[in-house]
Amino acid sequence: MARLRPKPNSTPDDIAFGVNPVAMALETGHAKALLYYREATNERVLALVERARAAGLRVEAVEARRLDELTGDGVHQGVLARVRPVEPIDLKATARAAGARSLVLLLDRVTDPQNVGAILRTAVAVGVDAVVLPLRRGALITPGVHRASAGLSFVAPVAAPQNLAQAVRVLKEANYWVVAADAGEGSQAATVFDWPGRTALVVGSEGEGVGQLLLRESDFRVALPMDPRVESLNVAVATGALAYLWRRQHPFPEQVPGG
Repeated sequence: MARLRPKPNSTPDDIAFGVNPVAMALETGHAKALLYYREATNERVLALVERARAAGLRVEAVEARRLDELTGDGVHQGVLARVRPVEPIDLKATARAAGARSLVLLLDRVTDPQNVGAILRTAVAVGVDAVVLPLRRGALITPGVHRASAGLSFVAPVAAPQNLAQAVRVLKEANYWVVAADAGEGSQAATVFDWPGRTALVVGSEGEGVGQLLLRESDFRVALPMDPRVESLNVAVATGALAYLWRRQHPFPEQVPGG
C-alpha cells in the first residue's frame, strides 16, 4: 500500500526545514534524509545537499510544491530534512552534575512553537543546564520549534518529565532555589533580585502566567519592572531578559577573573 502524503498545510513531526535548522540537523547527526528544490540556486542549500551526500544520506530533488506540502507552506528556503527525534536529557542526573552556578528553565503551559523555539535559542546562548518541557502540557520539539530556534533545538538540553511539579521536586532535592516569574503580590524586581547560584526559573504563558501550584512551590517571585502602559511582555522576551539577569550575576567562568 502506498504511503499517503500529508494533506496540504499539515506538517509531519519528523522534519526540519530552512537552511539553519537543516544545517544543525546535519551537524548533530539527527538528519536521516534531505529533500531540496530541484532548481535551487542558493549556494547554502547546494552546500547542504553536498554535505548530506557526503554523509551517505538519501538526497531527493523535488518540486517546490512538495516542500510546500510537507512544511504546511512554511518558509522552507528550498530545503528540508527528515530527522530523528531529539532525545530528552535526564533531569535528575543533570541537576546532580551541575556546578554551583546553574540555571534551569521550566516552561509552564508555553505552547506556541515560536515562543518555545525562541526560548531554546536563548537557553543555548545563556548556557542553561536544562529546559524543562512537560510531556502533558506545553509544546515538545516540533518542526516549528526547530525553525524558530534556528536549529538550536537539536542541541538545547531539553528535559521532558511527566509534569513540572515532579521536575520541581527533583530540582529542590538537588539544592536549586525555585524562582517564579510573576508580577503578583510579593514579587521582587528582577533587576535588583539576588539571584541564587542554582536557580530553577519558572515561566508561564503570556495569558495565564505561572500556575498556582507552581507559585506555591516557588521560593521567590520576580517581575521585570516596566512602563505601566505595557501590561506584559511576550514570554520568550521575558525569559531572555530574566535569564540574562541571572547570567549577569553569575558570569561564564571565562568572564570571571581567575575563573
